[in-house]
Amino acid sequence: MRQLMKLHRIAALLLTQTSEAFFSQSLNSCQRQLSSSPLKMNLTNNNLNRAKQRISQAISIGAPAYNSGDIQKCAAVYTETAREIQPLLPTVFQTKIRYEVDDRSSETTRTNNYDAKAWALRRIFDSIMDYQMPIVPENYTQHKNIAFQPFTSSQLGQPIKVMDNVMGGISTGKWDPNTNSFAGVTSLVNNGGFASIRWRFENWQNWSYAKGIYIRGLKHSKPRDHTFSILVKDDTCERVRLANFKAVFGNPEQVDQPLLIPFDVFKQMEQMGRAVVGSPAFNPLAVTEIGLMAIKPAVVGEFSLEFSEWGLYT
Repeated sequence: MRQLMKLHRIAALLLTQTSEAFFSQSLNSCQRQLSSSPLKMNLTNNNLNRAKQRISQAISIGAPAYNSGDIQKCAAVYTETAREIQPLLPTVFQTKIRYEVDDRSSETTRTNNYDAKAWALRRIFDSIMDYQMPIVPENYTQHKNIAFQPFTSSQLGQPIKVMDNVMGGISTGKWDPNTNSFAGVTSLVNNGGFASIRWRFENWQNWSYAKGIYIRGLKHSKPRDHTFSILVKDDTCERVRLANFKAVFGNPEQVDQPLLIPFDVFKQMEQMGRAVVGSPAFNPLAVTEIGLMAIKPAVVGEFSLEFSEWGLYT
């Protein structure tokens, strides 16, 4: 009987260890799938939105305090909020906040300068408020009905550079058609901070048969930090000065899968980065321009973006 009970205990132990191992492997598999899934993107967007709400609340308290002369209170409110939202933010902002709040080598921390601290955190807060979560590559192998139609050189023609020098900036950028790469430097000098390359269509394009734009083999500088924008213009944009539609994208995990940008993300026209209230959504029946952009706050300094192919998917 004792021998039989001992065998039962050994069998139960083995079953428990096997179950734990299976659960661990399953959990790791789920985490790997979640790392590039729409669910994670939604969760991260929710975190970012929560952080933005807390920033709005902090500014509603801190700004009046600063304006009334209580600069120390403003800095304290901003510091407390920064610590609270840090875990909710993308890595690039976590690093900036950690430096300003916790790093003793930070000038504002070392000198205990409340005015400089308040402004340093306010600039970070403003950058977070402007930040958009990127569309990222995912595993689309289960979507067997997707077809890819690459852009051709004759279809795109020669690109033109549009830099922030139109407003006094000094950012630079260059397109290499041999490698499908866009590289340069974005600078904040003179309130600048963007570099872009555009392809104008002599004959307006009818893309209504497609679902969106794809990019294959996407690689770029500082994968965890940098995001880029894809720009499109339609016939309505041509009637509104400096108007276009934008979608933010990136490849933080360096995933070797196509990036799919559906047309329905182009819901709101922008004019110089500001939403045009009441504007119609993007019209794929009459496409006049497509472009790529590196822009602050996501990209400041040197950048590079390259891919093997891009075009339309159906």
